[in-house]
Amino acid sequence: MARKPGLLMAQLLNRFIWFDAALQKSLDLRGHGGVRRLESMCMVYVHAGVRRPSELARLLGVTRQSVNTALRGLEAKGLVYLESDPEDARCKLVRFAPEGASMRQEALGIVMALEAALEENLGRKAVDDLARLVSADWGEAPVIGNARQERKKKSA
Repeated sequence: MARKPGLLMAQLLNRFIWFDAALQKSLDLRGHGGVRRLESMCMVYVHAGVRRPSELARLLGVTRQSVNTALRGLEAKGLVYLESDPEDARCKLVRFAPEGASMRQEALGIVMALEAALEENLGRKAVDDLARLVSADWGEAPVIGNARQERKKKSA
């Protein structure tokens, strides 16, 4: 299938939603429902080692206030807790709550099963290639100016 220029961003987002929707429905089925998408995305990054709410906000492209609301929701559900940052008393660090360990284990199992389903549907090589491509260093996200701005820069 030929790639349609200009749709890659939407396609990547749709595939993320495929994973997240399947995860949320599977957790609901197992009695662990009620986690909103932003909360789920925070959990994914905390699992990957991100601990500072400000870094979560930067990575997710949302405000610190939105992340703090999501983290308070996760804390109320017994999934995370916030503790003082020993390096900066003004900041907090996110930690997984022990009470949420069984839910996190089930979620990890679900994600692994989703990856296996993806391998079954697309083939192992395609999934390995996908993992390699999304893990590659894409460099800093470029800021694209318009043609008039580019001409202005060259004449300066």
